[in-house]
Amino acid sequence: MSVKEHLTRAQRCEDLSFTIDPGFVHRRKIETILEAKGVEVIDDLMRQFPDTLPGELQEFRIDRVYTKVFLDVMRIWGTKPLQGVLAEGRGRIFCSVEQFDGCPEIWDGIPRASNRWIPTGSTDYEVRIEYSTNKIRSDTLKSHLADGHHLAIVGEITGMAGKTITVEPIIMGGPWIPEEGASFDPSWFAYDFHENFVEDFDEFQKISEEEVPADSEPMKNVSEHAFKTCLAEIIGGETPRDWGGEMSDLYSAHLHLNGRRATGAFLLKGPAKFRPMSMAHLGKNNDQIYRLSQEPAGALIVQHCHDIESAVRATLRAFAVQPGNARRYCLIDGRDSLRLLRAYGLMDRALELSRK
Repeated sequence: MSVKEHLTRAQRCEDLSFTIDPGFVHRRKIETILEAKGVEVIDDLMRQFPDTLPGELQEFRIDRVYTKVFLDVMRIWGTKPLQGVLAEGRGRIFCSVEQFDGCPEIWDGIPRASNRWIPTGSTDYEVRIEYSTNKIRSDTLKSHLADGHHLAIVGEITGMAGKTITVEPIIMGGPWIPEEGASFDPSWFAYDFHENFVEDFDEFQKISEEEVPADSEPMKNVSEHAFKTCLAEIIGGETPRDWGGEMSDLYSAHLHLNGRRATGAFLLKGPAKFRPMSMAHLGKNNDQIYRLSQEPAGALIVQHCHDIESAVRATLRAFAVQPGNARRYCLIDGRDSLRLLRAYGLMDRALELSRK
C-alpha cells in the first residue's frame, strides 16, 4: 500500500519503531555473541512469562525476547546493514532488510538451504545465505524463502572466496512495525513506512501550495551550490563550505516532522549530469549514500535536479531502515526541487547565484 496515498501527513510522521517478526532465531549463536550479561537479560525477561503459557506460544515469545534483546545490542553497537559492511570491507555481523531470490527446494524437506542476495544496485560481490531449515518456525518465512522476498535479517559473514560471500542468518523474518503507539494499522506498510516526503517537513510546508510542474527543465540552470544556499536559507542556517572528507552536503539539527524535532543530513546533486539519478551519480565507487548514512542524523535526504531512479531509492532505504534502528529517509527530485524554490520565492536568487 502507498504510504503517500493512504496515510495523512500526521500519520506519516508518527514515531514508530521497526523490528523483525521472527521466523528463524539461532538462539545458541545469540547467546555466544551476547555472553553472560546478555543471556542474563534474556533470562530476566523470560521469567516474566505466566506459568500457564502454552508450549507453542511460549516458544514464540522466547524467540521474540531473543530478537528484542539482540536488536537492542545491534543498535548500541552501531551494526551496519549488509551493504555498509561490504563498503567498509570489514566486520562480520550486519543488520538490514534485504531481498533474496527463491529456493523452492525448501519444500522438499532438505536439511540445508541457500538463497542468493539481490542487491539494490551494482556490486562486485555475490552473496548467499545458507541456513538449517529445521530452525524455520514460521510458514510465512518458509514461503518467502521459497519464492524470494524482502526479509529482515541479522546475519554473520562466515566465508569469503574471492568475491563470493557466504552468510549465515542469526535472525530472519518479516519487516514489522508494532501497533503500539500507532493511530493506524502499520502492518500494511512495514518496510515502506519510514519514507517521508518533502512536504512532511515543517520547514518545507509551503511547497504544498505550489503545483507540480510538468518537468524539471528549469533546474538545469540551478547549480548545486545555489540550491544548497537557498535550502540553507529556508531551514535557517549557514551554507557550509564543500570539502573532500564531507559525509553530507548539508546537515541540520533544526528540522521538524509535524512538530517533532529531527536532525537531517542532505546529499545534493546539481545539473552537472542533467539526467535521471542512477547509482553512477553517487561517487566513483557508488558510495555516497553509504557516506551519508554515517552522519548522526534521524533523516537521510537525497536531492537531485532531475528524476531519481528506483535503485537509488532502494539503496537509501536499505541504509536508513534497519531493524531496531530505523531512520527517516526522503528523496527530493527535480520537480520537487523546483517547487521548493518557487514556493519560497527563491528561484530568481538561485539562478543569480548559479551565474556567479
